[in-house]
Amino acid sequence: MTETEHQPVALSALLNQIGSGGPDNKVSLPQSWTQGRTAFGGVSAALAYHAASHIEDELPSLRSAQIAFTGPLFGELTAETKMLRRGKSTAFVQSDLFAEKGLGLHCNFIFAKQRETAVTTLDMDKPDMPPLPQGEELHSGPPQFFTSNMEYVGKRIDTSTKTNRLTRWMRLKLRDDLDPVAEIIAMCDSLPPSVMGLLDKNAMVSSMNWQMNIIAEDITTDDGWWLIDSHTHHADHGASSQFMGIWNSKQELMATAMQSVAYYA
Repeated sequence: MTETEHQPVALSALLNQIGSGGPDNKVSLPQSWTQGRTAFGGVSAALAYHAASHIEDELPSLRSAQIAFTGPLFGELTAETKMLRRGKSTAFVQSDLFAEKGLGLHCNFIFAKQRETAVTTLDMDKPDMPPLPQGEELHSGPPQFFTSNMEYVGKRIDTSTKTNRLTRWMRLKLRDDLDPVAEIIAMCDSLPPSVMGLLDKNAMVSSMNWQMNIIAEDITTDDGWWLIDSHTHHADHGASSQFMGIWNSKQELMATAMQSVAYYA
């Protein structure tokens, strides 16, 4: 790896490169935003979202995303977007990422205006929330791995303890001029799949499909910290299903998610 490749590249810089998608807006993905043979899933989804959100002016807020990890993404990436339907209050946008080997990410994003409603509910238990990091030694991953762009306390996963639930405070190092929706899309995928807490450390896993719903209208947190919670509620026949949540520093729910993960053990 050359000295230049060690230099951090902010997520906002990658989003600016992808723009609204199309062949004239290409992203040269640094190795520091990869995981093995492909792009980090959170950065792929954030790039696809950014292109989708710029397909037309004055789109409403993102409410939901369906993300399929269809193949490896590495090197030069392009995005193709398509307005599937735009109504008075809702827009459905398809956004796909391509690399040298073809389609690597297929997404549908739903943007919708907020509406007044007589019915409200929140029935989701908070995870056990550790205190916000305050002066602890912070860790990052190696320069060739996407976690080099992030900070956290301790390890993202402790393989010495078998568990089906992972919960960690995580944050990006470089957060200036960053769309908060793109930020939480990236950060919601920043923990390993929680089924890894039950496997031997050398077992392979691969996320296949991801559904994410934006809960909060105002996406903010203190000092960039987000609590990521991932809970495997079923695993068998080489496929696991996990529920996910992302909470801010005030212990407010920002988004919920669910992933299907293939595992080889």
